[in-house]
Amino acid sequence: MKHFERLFNPRSIAVVGVSEDAVRPGSQTVHTLLRNGYAGRIYPVNPKYPQFEGMKCYPSVEAIEGEVDVVVIGVPARGVVAVIEQAAAKRVPFAVVLSGGFRESGPEGITRQARMLAVAREAGMRIVGPNCLGLANIHDGVYAAFGSITRPPQLRKGAVSLVTQSGGFGYSIALACAAAGIGFRNVIATGNEADIDTVEFLDALLDDDQTRIIVAYIEGLANGRALLEVGRRALAAGKPLLVWKGGVTEQGAHAAASHTANLTGSYDFYQAAFRQAGIVEIREIHEAVDYIKAFESRRFPAGRKVAVMGGSGGSAIVFADAGEHAGLMLAGFTDETKRKLARVVPDIGAVHNPVDFTAGYIAGGNAENFGTAVQAVLDDENVDAVCLNFATTAGPACHAGAEVLARIAPTGGKPIVVFLSTPPSECGDALPVFEAAGIPVFPSPVRAAKALAVLADYAQAQARAGRELTSAFSVDEDIGQGLRPALLRNAVGALSEADSKGILEGMGIAVTRDVLVRCIDDVPFDTMTPPFAVKVVSADIAHKTEIGGVKLNVRTRDELAAAIDEVLVNARSLAPQARVDGVIVSEMLSGGFELIAGVVNDVVFGPVVVVGAGGIHAEILADTACRLAPFDEATARDMIDELRCRPILDGVRGSAALDVGAIVRTLVTLSQFAWHNRHRVAELDINPLFALPGGAVAADALIVMRSRSDAV
Repeated sequence: MKHFERLFNPRSIAVVGVSEDAVRPGSQTVHTLLRNGYAGRIYPVNPKYPQFEGMKCYPSVEAIEGEVDVVVIGVPARGVVAVIEQAAAKRVPFAVVLSGGFRESGPEGITRQARMLAVAREAGMRIVGPNCLGLANIHDGVYAAFGSITRPPQLRKGAVSLVTQSGGFGYSIALACAAAGIGFRNVIATGNEADIDTVEFLDALLDDDQTRIIVAYIEGLANGRALLEVGRRALAAGKPLLVWKGGVTEQGAHAAASHTANLTGSYDFYQAAFRQAGIVEIREIHEAVDYIKAFESRRFPAGRKVAVMGGSGGSAIVFADAGEHAGLMLAGFTDETKRKLARVVPDIGAVHNPVDFTAGYIAGGNAENFGTAVQAVLDDENVDAVCLNFATTAGPACHAGAEVLARIAPTGGKPIVVFLSTPPSECGDALPVFEAAGIPVFPSPVRAAKALAVLADYAQAQARAGRELTSAFSVDEDIGQGLRPALLRNAVGALSEADSKGILEGMGIAVTRDVLVRCIDDVPFDTMTPPFAVKVVSADIAHKTEIGGVKLNVRTRDELAAAIDEVLVNARSLAPQARVDGVIVSEMLSGGFELIAGVVNDVVFGPVVVVGAGGIHAEILADTACRLAPFDEATARDMIDELRCRPILDGVRGSAALDVGAIVRTLVTLSQFAWHNRHRVAELDINPLFALPGGAVAADALIVMRSRSDAV
């Protein structure tokens, strides 16, 4: 936070645009600062008033005698640049521009924003906004803001910080959290992000000792790699980062020649970054509430095996269903645990998992038995977390049960969550007891299960945080040089299949046995094994099948001669402008399973590796997984395990298991190649990549180069 210390903890704030009209942005800012007990100096600015709210009102920022840490600007857009110039002359380090009428408003606004930013940068001033609701440091009453952030209810102090690209919607998240008893450290609405963007704020919050959990609402980022790195830093710091990505249905704008690029969209890449960085994705307001409550307990399961206890069989079933969908499993109890439970659970109950201790079991008169039962399950080595279904337990009984759990919870590190559907007014004093003990309470068993699954996901992400070789590939020039073939140095546009496969083979990826010929006499027919694939070779023809440039299952010499002639004639007649290098004759592969693998060089995230079901399944199933390059073998296995076609690779109906290890190595090599050639390669497509019992072989390939103007 040191770079933003004077922004979040200013000693003085100038507010430009105060008015007798209480709803004006500047007026709202000053009133909120006063109402929340801001301890620093407030300098209202408006040449029309000698005083404002009992304070001296200044005609300009330059007229202020004292030093100013932050200037809050709430004047119409046409007057903002002049204020920025005044603040720059006074060497104000930060400006919060509440005003709209900039980039979002059209060409004039774009020009205005550029001018504002140029003035600020020359002076070394940092800008929040424009077109934003501003920011608040809840702990210290700092409100450089207007709108919903400044209105009641006042947020309670806490350890959660929120960064949002939509001020109104982001504050809706904050209000929902506040209603659930969650407190806040900082709330930041970034607006147009002309200067300071979401990721820079997230990075700064990681250095704030009083921020333990960070929530962000984002609609788009200029640099997705920066989010990946901030996410990894948050994971290492043990500060959960929860992100809601808006606009998930917008497809990436790919001018794509490759099939790989057509199978993915920008949201896929955000999700890949979330997975690689341990970022928790939220898709609903109640998920933000639930997951924050779960993380505030600061207890994480060592695995994914859970126990469910309660007097409602239906609640247990619903929890188990939701848990299985989220990757949890019901733990199998040891015999010792069952014996302990049998001593304290009624005979009509059940001592296996889920534990049914029958209705009315949670009660003040039965507190000792209830505590013994819960402790027995928590002590079981097979159990990683426990859900207690209080369901409709109410009044003194609910309070008694809460007291029991509050005594037990601190004695071990395993998470305890509670499903409780009783209205708060009927729970007695149970809810404050749960809160004080760090036991999250959820209004449905489904939400309880999902929250436990998120804790398990996060624990797994932390366990593997040091596993990925996040920078080894980029700094190891010995590896890098071997993955930068000379052919790529001056290549432009799409490469031919022959050149593309030659590059793959050079980096160690197996390819089919091919010969490049112009007629049947060039084919070493007696040394090759049919059936053959015959394909025209041209860098100008990306989709050979569409112009009749492919013939498959060719077996005899006569068929081969006819096929060579046919694809050449088709290419010359249907793609007359294309440069044709000849024909590839390839030995066709049999057996195995067709995958598609490739690279998309995304404008936001850079090189991304994609793998998925190929052949006829590619577009029908849309079964793909992707990760940002470079990555290691464990990450590649994670990708493969995500595919719905994954069971096929293990062999089905008596067929041999396929070589998953070879697929993994191929993906890792692609990721290294993509990273080292990120300034030159736009796309790479292997379609199909045959997964075989003894390897993985590229049967076709296409590499598309970036134009020199795009290369960095």
